[in-house]
Amino acid sequence: MIATALAVLAAAAIHNQTSPNPKMKWWTEARFGMFVHWDMSSLAGTEISWSRKGSKPLDITGDPAGYVGDPVYDHLYERFNPTNFNANDWAKLAKEAGMKYVVFTAKHHGGFSMFHTNLSHYGIADTPFKRDILKELFQACRKQGLRVGIYYSPRDWHQPDYGATDSAKYHAYLMGQLTELLTNYGKIDIMWFDSFGKGDSISYWKADEMLALVHRLQPDIIVNNRAGYFGENVPSLKGDFDTPEQRVGEFQNNRPWESCMTVVKTPDGGGWSYRKDGQIRSLQECWQALASCAGGDGNLLLDVGPDSTGTIPADQTEVLRKLGELLKQNGQSIYNARGGPYQNGPWGASTYRGNDVYLHLFPAMFMSGNEMILPPIDAKVLSANFLEGGEAHVSQDQSGLHIGHFDMTRPPVAVVVHLHLDRPAATLMQNQTPIPVPPIN
Repeated sequence: MIATALAVLAAAAIHNQTSPNPKMKWWTEARFGMFVHWDMSSLAGTEISWSRKGSKPLDITGDPAGYVGDPVYDHLYERFNPTNFNANDWAKLAKEAGMKYVVFTAKHHGGFSMFHTNLSHYGIADTPFKRDILKELFQACRKQGLRVGIYYSPRDWHQPDYGATDSAKYHAYLMGQLTELLTNYGKIDIMWFDSFGKGDSISYWKADEMLALVHRLQPDIIVNNRAGYFGENVPSLKGDFDTPEQRVGEFQNNRPWESCMTVVKTPDGGGWSYRKDGQIRSLQECWQALASCAGGDGNLLLDVGPDSTGTIPADQTEVLRKLGELLKQNGQSIYNARGGPYQNGPWGASTYRGNDVYLHLFPAMFMSGNEMILPPIDAKVLSANFLEGGEAHVSQDQSGLHIGHFDMTRPPVAVVVHLHLDRPAATLMQNQTPIPVPPIN
């Protein structure tokens, strides 16, 4: 009895140790959020900011080259009038998709402000549309019970003072805009910075001062790891969570992380904003990304790119709504679940909560109809079922955990086997490391 009690206490400690920061609890339980990249670049249907003249040389070298005007890109805002924009529709879509928070691009690298600012005449207030999109969206999100986050690029390829020898003017501009964002729009749950130029964070926007302002204005906010250059070993700039991009992160349960990925794929690896050359990811691909993120003990921030009318394209909304349907059946395997006890791989991913383990089986591994054999576990399976309904045929012996007899009458997208064990699943991992899964034939 004493040993059992100690095991339960140890498992509870493991379950709650993703971050010692209590502000992160809601976020690590949420697992799934919506990213929105949108501004007047949607008129051209080209990548946000990166398609602006002079942008790429700035980032390939890592050295700001000063203001370089773009006679086309810089004037798109004069025609930007997204009259179909409906904040309530966007927020409802995120809710229907099973997402728990929304992060919106207040200002991308191109310098255009999608909120009302007194510090610039290059923003949404200066377009024919004029309305404060950020304000409307955040109000709608809160009505749906969604948390809200602000994406803000400390870089600014349009602002003439950015990259100047004397950075005081740009620093004042940046701090002023952050003050507007963090005082005029209610409680902000997430601050999502995006920087990557070596030295810029210190020389041009004084990242330490920037972060101090953020925490002073919004004491409960959580911040990502991009306030400074990724390579700078400055602990104060590491923020609260890591952000692998366009890929599922590696297993990591000692520090929170979130993969940011696009629902649209493009030849150049972008697709964050509305792209005419974009191709939608399949439902299968999106679901496996979500399951793999949760199985790696991380979150998925899935990005959409609205068009120039303010509409999220139908192919994007269709995938999100179908994800929501899958989560209605399988959400207990994602929300407030930890990664493990098995290691992610081509076979699938696993999550757990208490004595329950959820095996996300990927179709490529079982479409042949053969049983799947996972490594043995030091626990007894008391019951097994598919979350979509029906008993799962699971047996165990010294050779491993045998799972088979799949219903192949229809190609499945999400197959989740729920195992109830006689002991906490967290105790099955050694030194908090998931059980390796060898290649499955």
